[in-house]
Amino acid sequence: MKSEVSADSKKAKAAKLKKSEQNFEADWKNPMRFPYLEKIVLNIGVGTGGEELERASQVLEDLTKQKPVRRLAKKSVKEWGIRQGGPIGVMVTVRGEAAIRLLKRLLIVYNNRILRRSFDDYGNFSFGIDEHISIPGVEYDSTIGIWGLNMSGRIVRKGMRVRTRRKKQTKIKKDHYVKREETQYFLKKFFKARIVRRLEIEY
Repeated sequence: MKSEVSADSKKAKAAKLKKSEQNFEADWKNPMRFPYLEKIVLNIGVGTGGEELERASQVLEDLTKQKPVRRLAKKSVKEWGIRQGGPIGVMVTVRGEAAIRLLKRLLIVYNNRILRRSFDDYGNFSFGIDEHISIPGVEYDSTIGIWGLNMSGRIVRKGMRVRTRRKKQTKIKKDHYVKREETQYFLKKFFKARIVRRLEIEY
């Protein structure tokens, strides 16, 4: 009896998901509603400056062919030896076609899988990579070592610039943000991503 209920529940969820995807497709026929990848942000937290920070910066520069910027501590943490205003990490923002190519490389690390909890209701998604050498095209360099990094991406629609422009800033209506389910469907369709509850080892 339980198996029958479970099967019916799965069918109902699948039907609901398919209907949502059909609604997304219909909505995307409007050019102003069609979503796109706005940017990819890579970040490495180091906790200190000096040579460690330079090596982390080199990792991001090799990955993106762009010059990373330093992240400064907003407050002092005595236990960790962090001083306010001191460099504690590096980050780089990638946009356009370069962001699309980079995201495809990063997704390969987990066989195109992204955790379901990695999304919010504003078009943002993120995941971490334990070892940067697991990214396709990256080779181990003993002078740099192995670094972990965080990746954050954002899916938006046209018109979002009015929220941050210098003149005549206006608020964005809530329904213009790309919701969680729509972001997931966008990544499934255009990046062949698989949304999973947990990352099990695949051979």
